Amino acid sequence: MLLVDLDDFKTVNDSLGHDIGDGLLVSVATTLRAAVGDRGLPVRLGGDEFAVLLPRGFGEAVARRLLTALAQPVGEHRLLVQASIGIADAAPGTPLDTVLRDADVAMYAAKQRGKAAFVRYRPGMEAPVLAHIQLGGELRRALDEDELHLVYQPIVSLEDGRIVGVESLVRWNHPTRGLVSPADFIPAAERTGLIIPLGRFVLRETCRQMAAWLAEFGPDAVQKAGPNVSAHQLHDPGFVADVVAALADSGLPADRLVLELTESAVLRGQQVSRTLHDLDAMGIKLALDDFGTGESSLSLLRSFPAAIIKLDKSFVDGIEDDTADPVARQAVARAVSQLAQALRLDTVAEGIENQGQADRLRELGYTLGQGFHLARPMPAAQLTALLAAQRDTVVVG
Repeated sequence: MLLVDLDDFKTVNDSLGHDIGDGLLVSVATTLRAAVGDRGLPVRLGGDEFAVLLPRGFGEAVARRLLTALAQPVGEHRLLVQASIGIADAAPGTPLDTVLRDADVAMYAAKQRGKAAFVRYRPGMEAPVLAHIQLGGELRRALDEDELHLVYQPIVSLEDGRIVGVESLVRWNHPTRGLVSPADFIPAAERTGLIIPLGRFVLRETCRQMAAWLAEFGPDAVQKAGPNVSAHQLHDPGFVADVVAALADSGLPADRLVLELTESAVLRGQQVSRTLHDLDAMGIKLALDDFGTGESSLSLLRSFPAAIIKLDKSFVDGIEDDTADPVARQAVARAVSQLAQALRLDTVAEGIENQGQADRLRELGYTLGQGFHLARPMPAAQLTALLAAQRDTVVVG
């Protein structure tokens, strides 16, 4: 049994419409029939999920053929689609539910490994998969019971070390697990759909805290606060309304909010583009995170209403050295800085871990930086104390 699930199919429906999504399913079915040939029985189970019944020994070969076929654009609209495939063997007399369950566990494991892959079921494989599913259920409870909180990493002036902005980051203090890594619970949130209420919580709490800092320290203390926004949130029809409500309820001016986005979130079709332009029209700043790592970074700036670009840490690591590779990174960092100046965009260098990197980035034209050398993520109370000390220093000066 092969269980075939299309990766991120909802994105096609949301960005291009259900008619195109239906056409894509028909094209995938045709591709699947060709990959199976006359050796097996392919069926559509529902939604974007297919199954194939095959004689023993043909599963991996068919899975490889299907993934190879899907590596090329399919259908009338020449769309690229990927699939995660689970493979399970069954002895004669095995109940259908059992073999489907095993194939489903293997398919889920394929998605965990990065999608566009196949995995064969092995006894015991369900334990980590079920644990991951359980984590999603516990996250729902965490949202209801206030186990989540935000920390804030300062963005500072490389000239004098003043805090000029913050990036907000969500943390989960589980009652029995302790601190759960975002690398574990963010993927669980995305798979279960909880990324929408989780993102709404982060947005509202960021706005509330930023408004409190403005009220206490004045408009010059912290200029911007930036939560991260996922592709799922940008596809949510209610996202713009959520932003409007968060600003209205907190009293935070729109131009004090920065939404941090990755290229993978931005490159998602017309609906996302409309959402981003609506947010920009409201005066909200949009920051392109991890800049320089994607294939379309430069062309993206022509269509994306970015106000800030954040140089990825990979171009900052080792930039203070003068060996061949760091020199190349310096060239990229300098080019990004010059591009930003030409387009009248602000820049932030991410991942600064020592003073040598900060000094070199200043030489290359960067005025703002972020990283463990400058300040680690911290609770709101600790950052409030830093802002108070910063204010007192200005008063004394």
